[in-house]
Amino acid sequence: MMSKHLNAAIQFHQAGCLAEAEQEYRQAINTGDTGFARNLLGVLCAQTGRVAEGIALIRQAIALNKRVPEFHSNLAVVLLGAGDAPGAVAACRQALKLNPNLADALINLGAALLRLGHHADAVAPLRRGVKANPGNVEAHRNLGLALLGTGQPAEAVDSFRAGIALAPTHAGCWTGLIAALEQSRSAGLGQGLEEAVARCPGEIALRLKLTAHRLAAGDTASAEALARQTAMAAPAVLEATIMLANVLTAQGRTAEAHQALTDWLDRGDASSHTLTLLADAFMGLGDDILAERLFRQAVALEPGAGQAALGLGLLMRRLDRGQEALTLLERCAQDLPASPLAQAAYGDLLLAMGRPAAALAYARRAQALTPDDPGILLTLGNALRDLGEIDEALAALTHAVTVAPERADIHSNLVYTRLFHPAVTLAQVRAEHIAWAQRHAQPVPPAPPAPPAGHHGALRIGLVSGDFRNHPVGYFIVRALEALAKRGVTLIAYANQRVEDDITRRVQAVCAWRPIQGLDAPMVARQVREDGIDILIDLAGHIAGNRLDVFALRPAPRQATWAGYMATTGLTQMDLIIADPHHIPPEAEEFYTERVVRMPHSFLCYDPPAAAPAVPPPPAEGNGHVTFGCFNIAAKLNAEVIACWAQILTRVAGSRLLLKSRGLDEAPVQARILEQFRAGGIDAARLDFLGATTQAEHVACMQRVDIALDPFPFAGSTTTLESLWMCLPVVTLTGQTFSGRHSTCFLSVLGLTSLMATTVQEYVDIAVRLATNLEEVADLRQRLRPVMAASSLCDAEAFADDFIRLLRSA
Repeated sequence: MMSKHLNAAIQFHQAGCLAEAEQEYRQAINTGDTGFARNLLGVLCAQTGRVAEGIALIRQAIALNKRVPEFHSNLAVVLLGAGDAPGAVAACRQALKLNPNLADALINLGAALLRLGHHADAVAPLRRGVKANPGNVEAHRNLGLALLGTGQPAEAVDSFRAGIALAPTHAGCWTGLIAALEQSRSAGLGQGLEEAVARCPGEIALRLKLTAHRLAAGDTASAEALARQTAMAAPAVLEATIMLANVLTAQGRTAEAHQALTDWLDRGDASSHTLTLLADAFMGLGDDILAERLFRQAVALEPGAGQAALGLGLLMRRLDRGQEALTLLERCAQDLPASPLAQAAYGDLLLAMGRPAAALAYARRAQALTPDDPGILLTLGNALRDLGEIDEALAALTHAVTVAPERADIHSNLVYTRLFHPAVTLAQVRAEHIAWAQRHAQPVPPAPPAPPAGHHGALRIGLVSGDFRNHPVGYFIVRALEALAKRGVTLIAYANQRVEDDITRRVQAVCAWRPIQGLDAPMVARQVREDGIDILIDLAGHIAGNRLDVFALRPAPRQATWAGYMATTGLTQMDLIIADPHHIPPEAEEFYTERVVRMPHSFLCYDPPAAAPAVPPPPAEGNGHVTFGCFNIAAKLNAEVIACWAQILTRVAGSRLLLKSRGLDEAPVQARILEQFRAGGIDAARLDFLGATTQAEHVACMQRVDIALDPFPFAGSTTTLESLWMCLPVVTLTGQTFSGRHSTCFLSVLGLTSLMATTVQEYVDIAVRLATNLEEVADLRQRLRPVMAASSLCDAEAFADDFIRLLRSA
C-alpha cells in the first residue's frame, strides 16, 4: 500500500511543485521504501539537472525490486538523456523481459535505437509502442524518423501527420514531415511547407526551406518577401541573411546581395563557423578575393581540417591553384571521414587530375555516407567512365538523374557517357539527347528574323565555351578565329571559364571577351542580344562547362553547334550543326535535330603543337620489333577494342603495345586492361602503360611508336591529329556516330583511306599489313607532316573563307 508521503510526493510532482515533491519522496524513503520512492525521486533529479544522482537512485530502486518493469524503463529515459544510448537499450530490453507490452519501454527502446542510428531496428518497437499508446506525440515522431531512415518516406508522412493531429504546432513533427516529403519528392512539398510555416512561424529552418522552395518555383517576389521577413525576425541568424542574398542574386541583384552580406560581416561576429558561411556565400557571388580572406581567417581560428579548410580547398580548386587545393582537400578527406562532402570533393579533384581509380575510392566512401546524393553519384559515374567501366558508369549516372531530374549537368554527363558504350547507335544517341532537351530546354518564342541569306554586312559571330584554352576545342578553333578576324568578322567570345593560358590570350587578341562564369542564363542571353549577334555558336554541346541553358532561351536569330561535341545537342533551338561530309554523311542526317551544314573538307582547323619534336625513323628499325600505340583515354578501351588488338599482337610476333593517357598509370585501370588482354592470349609483359604528361612530353612519346591504333566506337580526335602530326599511320574502324568517324575524316582529307576499315577483321588485317611492310611506315614518317601542314586540316586561311561562305548561305 502506498505511503502517505509517496502519495503526496506524486501529487506534488504531477502539479510541478518539484521542491515539495522531493521533500516528500525523501520522507517516503526514510519510512521504508520498496523502491518506488527512489525510482520517482531519480526521475525528478534527472528533470532538475542532477542526472548522476537520478541514475544512482533508480539503480537503488532496481536493487530493491528487480521485478518492476517501469523502474528499468525510467532508467532508460535518464540514461538516454545522459547520452548513454547503449545503456538505455539494455534497460529497455530488461523492462520488456518483465512486461513485453509496456508501451513506455517500447517507445523508449525505439528512441534509444534511433539515437544509435539503428533505424531499421527501431521501427518494430515504435510501431508496437504507438499502437499501445496512440496519444504519445514523440512516439509518432520517432516512428516517422525511423521510417524515414529506412527509406520509407510515404509511411513516415503518415506518422508525422498523426503526431501533428495530436499537437498541431509540434515543430519536430512538422520538420520531419517536410523531410519525408522531400525524400519522396512529393508534389505536396510546397503546400506542406506553407502549412508548416503557418503553424510554426518561429522555426527559422522551416522558413528558409519555404523561401528556397518558392525561389526554385520561380516565385521570386514571395521568396524575397519571406526572406526579408525572416532576416528581420532573426537578425542574429546568419543563414537568414544568406538566404536573402541568394534570392537577390537569383534576380540579378548581386550588388544588393553583396551589401547584405557585407552588412552582416561588419557586425564583427568572427567565429570560424560564421566566417566560413560568409566566405561560402561570397564565393557564390563570385567575390573570390573576399571569400579567400574569410576562409583563411576561419582556418586560422580552426587550424585542424574542418569546414573552413574544406571551403578554402574548394575555392583553391576553382582558382586553379592545384597544389594548395590538393593539400587542403586531401587533409580534409583524411581528417573528416564522416563528411561526404570532404570525401567527394577530394575524389572529384583526383578525377580532374587524371586519377580515376583513386577518385572512385573516395566517391564510394562518400556514397556510403549519402547513397542518393546526386553530386556524389555524378563523381562516381564519371570516375567509372574514365576507368572504362561504362555499364557501371551509366547505372550511377542514371541513378543520379532519377534522384535529381532537375540537374541538367548530370543529365548531360549521362548522354555524353552513352557515346562510349560499345553498342551505341545513332538512334539511341538521338533519342537520349531529345529526352534531355524536353526536360531541360522548354520551347521559347521564335527568334527574331535572321539577316537575309547571303547578306554582305560584316558577320557578328558569338562563341560560347568554357574551353578557350589548352584543350581540344582551343586547338580546333584558334587558327580559324585568327583568320576570321583578319577578314573583318566581328567575334565575341562568351567565356565560361576562369583558367587562362597561351591559347586564351590568342583568342582574346581577336575576340571581344565576355566572361560569363557565374552569370545566369537570362543575364547572358540579354548580353548576347545587346551585342547584336548574327549567329551564336556553341562549342561544348553536353561537355562540362556548356551553356546550353543560354541557347535554350534563343538569344540570337541563328544558333549553331560546332567543334566541341560529337553528337546532336537535342535542342530545337539549335538551328545548325557544323559538320563535314565525313562526320555526317547524308544517310545520317535524320539522327540530328539540327539542320546539318557541311564544311567541304573537315569541320575543324587544327593548330599543331609547337613543341612537337622532329620525327625519327620507325623505332622498329632499331629495336627489332614493331610497337603499336594508342594515346586515348581508358574510357574508350572497351573489351571489343582489346579483343581486336589482341588479335593484332598475336599475328605480329614480338610486337608490343604502348598505352598512354591520363589514368593509365593507375594499377586498377591496368589490371582491367591486362585481364582482358590475357583473355585474348596476350602476356602482360608485352604492354607498356604511361599516364598523363605535359603536351610536349605527350607528343614526344609518340616517337616510340611505329603504328597508332584507334579505339572504337569512340574514335580519337585530338590524339589522332597529334599522331598524324608525328607521322604515325593511324588504323581506324569507321563507325556510325559522329564520335566514331573523327579519324575517318582526318585520314580521308589526307588521302590515307587505305588505313580505314569497315569491319574488325579488316582493321586487324590493315594493322598486320603495316607491321609487315615497314617501308610504307617509313615513307609516311618522312612525308606526312608536310602533307598535313599543307592540307585543309591546317589551312586556316582557306578554312575561314569556307566558314564565312557556309554561314552566309546557311
